[in-house]
Amino acid sequence: MYKELLDTAERELGPEDPGTAAVLNGLAGIYRYMGKHEEALELFSRALNIREKVSGPEQPETGDTLGELGILYYVMDRQKEALLYYSRALEIQEKFLSPENPGAVRTLNRMAFLYKGMERPEKAEELFIRALGLLEKLAEKEPENKKVLAYTAGTLNNLGVLLSEMGKLEEAEERYGQALKLQENVYGKEHPQIAQTLNNLALLYFQTTRYEKALILYTRSLEIMETLGKTEHAGFATTLNNLAGVYVQKGRHEKALEFYTRALETRERILGPDNSEVAKTLNNLGELHRILGQHKKALPLYTRALKIYENTLGPTHPDVGTTLNNLAGLHESMEEYETAIDLYEKALDIIEKEYGPDHPYFKITRNNLLGLYEKMERSWRK
Repeated sequence: MYKELLDTAERELGPEDPGTAAVLNGLAGIYRYMGKHEEALELFSRALNIREKVSGPEQPETGDTLGELGILYYVMDRQKEALLYYSRALEIQEKFLSPENPGAVRTLNRMAFLYKGMERPEKAEELFIRALGLLEKLAEKEPENKKVLAYTAGTLNNLGVLLSEMGKLEEAEERYGQALKLQENVYGKEHPQIAQTLNNLALLYFQTTRYEKALILYTRSLEIMETLGKTEHAGFATTLNNLAGVYVQKGRHEKALEFYTRALETRERILGPDNSEVAKTLNNLGELHRILGQHKKALPLYTRALKIYENTLGPTHPDVGTTLNNLAGLHESMEEYETAIDLYEKALDIIEKEYGPDHPYFKITRNNLLGLYEKMERSWRK
C-alpha cells in the first residue's frame, strides 16, 4: 500500500513535496519492522532531506524523522549514529514539547535504553529523570491529561527496571508503585501495561525474598492477561515461569510443577521447541525434579536444555555453563561422580572465560566441585 502511495505522491505531488516525505517516512518504518534496514535507511534519508529543505531543519517533522533514524541505527547496532540522530531530534523536539507532541520524552527514553545497552546505567538514569522533569512541566499545565500521565507511568516503570538492575531496590520499588498508581488512573484495573508493572514489582519482591507479595502480584498479573485474552503471548509464559519460581521458594512443589509445565507448553507453542526461552523453563523444571529426588525425570530436561543452548547461543555461552553446572549437580546426586566432575570442570571453564574468577557464578560452581571432591575423599576413607 505504501509503495503505491509513494508512486502516487511522487507523480502527483512531486518528489520533494512534504506529502511525499510523509509517505517515505511511513514506508521506511515498515521496512525497518521487516528487518530491511538498508532500504529503510535510504527512505528515511530521503524523507529527512525533503523535510530539511521544505519544512526547515528545526521543524517538528524534521525532528520526527531524525528520531526515526535514531531508532533504525539502534536496531542496526550502530550506537554512535543512533546517539547522534537522537541528540539532533531531541534538540528540535524540546522546542515544540506539548501534551500533544511529547516527542522529546520518547527520545529521552530511547537514549536511556541506548546508554543502558552500552552499560552506562548512570547516564541512562539521568536521561529517564530528565524525561520525568519534562513530563512534570507538562502535567503542571494539564494535570489530568491522560497522554501525559501514560508517558509518566511508562517512564517511571522504565526507570524502576533500571534502578532494580543497578541494585537500588528501594528506589525501584518506589518508582514501580508510582507507575502502578498512574496506570490504574489512566487505564483502569486491567491493562497490559499494568500487568507488566505488576510483573516488574513482583520480581523485585522475589529478589528481596518477599515471596507472599510476589505471589499476589504475579497472580494478579496472570489474571489480567487471561481476562484480556493475552495467554498466547511471551509475557504470559514468563509470568507463569516466574510464579512457579515463587512456589518453589515457598515449598509448594506441586503448584510449581503445574506452572512450570504451563510455561513450557506456552513457550513451545509460541516460540517453537528449540528457543532459548524454552530451555530456561526446561532448566527450571529439571531443577525442581532434582529437588524432589526425581532424577530420571530431571536428566532429559537438563539434557534437552543444554542442547538448545548450545545450538542457539553457542557452546561457550554462560547459559551453557549454568546448565552444565546444574547437570553436574544432578549426576552428583545420582552418585555418578566422574561424570559430575567432568561437567563441573566444563562449566567452570566457560564461566571463568565469560565472567572471571571473582564472579559469584564461578565461585558457586567451584565450590560445588570442591564439595564433590571432599565427599569422594570421605567415602574413600570409609
